[in-house]
Amino acid sequence: MANINYSIIIPHYNIPNLLLRCVRSIPVREDIQVIVVDDCSSCRAEVFDALKNLHHPYLEFYSTPVGGSAGRARNVGIKHAKGTWLSFVDADDLLTSDALAILDKHKDRTEDVLYYQSVSVMCDDITKPSGRHCFLYHFDHYFKTGDERPLRLEFDALWGKFVKKSLIDRHQIRFDEVRYSNDTFFSAAIGVFAKKVAVMEENLYLVTEREGSLTADKMKTIQEWKIRFYSALHVQNFFDENHISFKRYAFNDFMVVMWDRDKSRYFKEFFRLSIRNQARILYCAIRSLRQ
Repeated sequence: MANINYSIIIPHYNIPNLLLRCVRSIPVREDIQVIVVDDCSSCRAEVFDALKNLHHPYLEFYSTPVGGSAGRARNVGIKHAKGTWLSFVDADDLLTSDALAILDKHKDRTEDVLYYQSVSVMCDDITKPSGRHCFLYHFDHYFKTGDERPLRLEFDALWGKFVKKSLIDRHQIRFDEVRYSNDTFFSAAIGVFAKKVAVMEENLYLVTEREGSLTADKMKTIQEWKIRFYSALHVQNFFDENHISFKRYAFNDFMVVMWDRDKSRYFKEFFRLSIRNQARILYCAIRSLRQ
């Protein structure tokens, strides 16, 4: 059996047709392991049968023990991954048509993380562009300045990232097992722990925009706000523990949202913060007044 160069992990929940499209976009070859992890879908049996009918010899299917988290599904996938490189593809997204040539070109690189660019398209018609991709700045900034820090520390989606399994294993990096923002900490951790990264000019990933997705309309409920806020706070505390100075303070963005919606809850959360993080919120408020 050939060495496995890539493990592609796909969490899935109740979008079987899009999942099949996603799987079909991934090259079929014995060095590319495809892992689908179903997060307790109501159509799990249908999905399993549909994947079997693909007759994909290098595809594996697993389920989470408890539903409600793509992070949990991704952690299950990590347990079964055998590739040198790991990547995580959302079930409604795809790889580009020239993915195999791009992967072959870079499979022997020595960096810990490869950042590929993405193209944002509409889910129901991938020939139509969408405006979902909010991370183009990070690539533009890198190509203009050579500064990796925004990509390492602020680019909190998984789109187009290929990560050495040895890095994940060495630092026991895992996803937060929450419903929203489960990839925020994982993205920050690989950025902090990677000794070397490479930023690619190729587009490898198609990000789709779809009504009803978890990212289509954020912050509908207080519960969602709390999960996203505490995920961002987890990252900030992680930066502090590892002596990373980065004045983005993403957790403050969620406090700004709460200021507009519910000032009593804002102050309740504010006074729960450490003095250091309270000072950061005040710093951000003063900076915004000066702009």
